[in-house]
Amino acid sequence: MTIQMPRLARQSWLILLCGGAIGGLGNAIVNNPTKSSLRAPTAFEFPQTVPLPELQLLDSKQLTPHTFKNKMVANGRQYRYQSNLQPQESTAIDKKSIAAGQRAIIEIEARYITDGVANKPTVDGLLPIFTKVPATVLVPSTMKQQPNLGYYSLFVEQERAYFSTCINPQGITTVTGDQFHTNSNPNPLSGIRVERFLPWLLGQQTLRDSRCVWTVLSTPIDRASPDATMKTLETIGVNWIRWWQLHFPAA
Repeated sequence: MTIQMPRLARQSWLILLCGGAIGGLGNAIVNNPTKSSLRAPTAFEFPQTVPLPELQLLDSKQLTPHTFKNKMVANGRQYRYQSNLQPQESTAIDKKSIAAGQRAIIEIEARYITDGVANKPTVDGLLPIFTKVPATVLVPSTMKQQPNLGYYSLFVEQERAYFSTCINPQGITTVTGDQFHTNSNPNPLSGIRVERFLPWLLGQQTLRDSRCVWTVLSTPIDRASPDATMKTLETIGVNWIRWWQLHFPAA
């Protein structure tokens, strides 16, 4: 005796199988790993200075390029700033913060990562690579969020305050891998720039723009006013993000 599968059940299984196949194909297209047929990302040299409100650039220098396991290279630059303003001159940074640490040196390191699919630019993943800060300092309370800006980490390690985030072409900054994945490509067909479609058809470029300017800012903690130090660094970090949102490297 032959048992007949109900028509609805057969259709449901067919839909599931087709959906799985389409989903797998979409994931393969969008997350296609770097291969020799893809054109190399446009070369980018960091500017010698990035103008930041109420800060004076002391110096900047190129950082040693870092080569990831997939042979993609991340170049970078270090910047050193100092605030020389008096409290009454302050506008973007509150007066108490500047009074507490107006002569402090602000160090900024930025790295340009061109393949965020293979080399996920997460704060906990890159801190141990590019700094001496262990990822264990990052706890849920160190991650902050601002509307229309995104996520960033603000924390203290060895008498220094740190601000770190990943700035990407979509404008919203990220800290975790899930945030980066959602921001760079919410689903296989959204968030894709029209100008990337033809190069993708020609096998020259992936659909997802997974680049990132990974950043870490730091400054010594003022023991007399640690909260003011953190607030000042956070404001400088936000100003840094705002500048890169308008000057992100061309694809």
